[in-house]
Amino acid sequence: MEIKDKIVKALSRVLEIEYVRLDEEGRISGHVVSPTFQKLSSLARQELIDDALKTGPDALTRPERRRVVMIAALTPMEYLSVGTPIRIQLVRERAGNTVEILLDGGLSDAEYVREKLNDQKGVQTTKPRLVRIPGVSGTRTAFRAKGTETSPLTKAKTLRVLKKDPYIEVMSHKSTTEE
Repeated sequence: MEIKDKIVKALSRVLEIEYVRLDEEGRISGHVVSPTFQKLSSLARQELIDDALKTGPDALTRPERRRVVMIAALTPMEYLSVGTPIRIQLVRERAGNTVEILLDGGLSDAEYVREKLNDQKGVQTTKPRLVRIPGVSGTRTAFRAKGTETSPLTKAKTLRVLKKDPYIEVMSHKSTTEE
């Protein structure tokens, strides 16, 4: 199991997680959004995170914990006032009940979006891949989602699902909203 997956599993054991973003470039940093933090001080929030990573069946080893630099603990309201939503740059229909999604951000952002689509009946998604676009800076990630004949996945349905989520922003580019 990848270390980021272990972190999420350990945190999920003690927190009601609404959104988690972990970036890994040698070291791991990020944030976790949970209503559990609402009445806790900053110190109590960090102690809760540290305890989750150190104890229980999903505990990280000492070398794994040394790789974790910082995981910020935010309530949903705090995140919505200061956080940046995952930006969906492109949603495009493909043949065979398939939709392609391109987003600003790394693999953890794509995993969050995939999870939202996988929650829909009959939808399956591919593993996200990093995409390099000439002349565009920043990290972009893409994946595909596929529906079934009995539960087709269209661009319109995909956009409805994504627009409902407070941690996702669908950009209004012509290519996203029109075919």
